[in-house]
Amino acid sequence: MRALVLRQHGEIDTLRVVHDHPQPKAAAGHVVIRVRAASFNHHDVFTVKGMPGIKVPMPLVIGLDMAGEVAETAAPQWQQGERVLVNPLNKERGLMGEALDGGMAEYCLVSADQLV
Repeated sequence: MRALVLRQHGEIDTLRVVHDHPQPKAAAGHVVIRVRAASFNHHDVFTVKGMPGIKVPMPLVIGLDMAGEVAETAAPQWQQGERVLVNPLNKERGLMGEALDGGMAEYCLVSADQLV
């Protein structure tokens, strides 16, 4: 799938769209959303440039903010096709697009408790 991937800290022009990033699969308590909208905001710029004290696992799909529709679900409260907005804070792992893959991709794995 296509995704905007951060491989090293630097300037914005170090980002690359790749066409062969693995598509996520739904795991227990999670859904895969088909991303329909995502933003590139100041937090994403800080992630790309690097922030003191914040270790970013790379390669990483950036993108803090996203919305879309459920493409695959392993969470009983969400059905395929439902439109969702994602709260970017994962309670266990941190922020989407910083500590785990974010929304600048065709599909994104999201914990069900992050969905609105």
